[in-house]
Amino acid sequence: MPVESALPESDPSWASALASGDPERLLAWAEEALRAGRVPEARQALEAAFERHPADLPLARALLEHHLRYRAWRRMEAVLRRALAEHPDAPDLLLLDARRLEGMEEWAGAARAYQRCLKRSPADPEPLLRLARVLRVDGRAEEALRALEAALGAFDDTAAVHAAVGYAAIDAGRPGRAVAAFERALALNPEWPTYLDDLAGALMLCERWPEAARLAVRSLERRKRNERAWTVYAIAHQRMGDDARAEQGYRNALRAAREPARAKGNFGLFLARRPERVLEAARLLREALEAHPDWAEVARRLKDLRDPSA
Repeated sequence: MPVESALPESDPSWASALASGDPERLLAWAEEALRAGRVPEARQALEAAFERHPADLPLARALLEHHLRYRAWRRMEAVLRRALAEHPDAPDLLLLDARRLEGMEEWAGAARAYQRCLKRSPADPEPLLRLARVLRVDGRAEEALRALEAALGAFDDTAAVHAAVGYAAIDAGRPGRAVAAFERALALNPEWPTYLDDLAGALMLCERWPEAARLAVRSLERRKRNERAWTVYAIAHQRMGDDARAEQGYRNALRAAREPARAKGNFGLFLARRPERVLEAARLLREALEAHPDWAEVARRLKDLRDPSA
């Protein structure tokens, strides 16, 4: 059965677009179907249009993006094979191939594919950012950091690239480098709240407690329900010996958390130092461990509370 026969024959707009043979009209019909939520019809329309016009790059791109969104990896690979035969050096097709590999969690293959994209489009930050993320996920943080720093000259005014340097530096155990990177990202894009939290977290890892606390307060002035900022606030004040403010921070982090297990664990670890609060601490630590069974510090502290002689 031809692909187009699966489409609603009663739709005169599709019949007209199909009869015209105009790839732009066929693509417009599919996009309108997507906007209307008619996903199966849109996919079938894109496939039918691509069958008629395999050399049309916008059609190929639209069909590939559709398959990527719905994780149709085999269909995507088949379309890529045909599209790349027509346009072997098209940067957007190469990028979509790399994203397919990333979506399939083939990290090494995705990294190689993003490296090819970066060579083809050295002025486009997207392949670089995606390459760095894939390398980090694959446990290759130092390699991600080297790749970012090698390209940094071309993207010195791109906040997202400096932030990516910060994330890679954190994963590589270099929080001092991360502080400088997040400071630059924040200077380039001061309205992006995540960079403020990232910088506060990096300062905390550097044990620069007063600065971390001040940044957390700045972040909380923008958005009160911010678990990350309250956690930094709490840890910084705990390390500075201000338990009252620390407890306030841990409680507020717990209130702000969408998934509270991590905040419960942090609060439980704080309370476990105080003999009069051990029952509350144990409850919080148990609940945190149920959600995060590999959290070694929580498991160890809970064991100590249960068996103080251990």
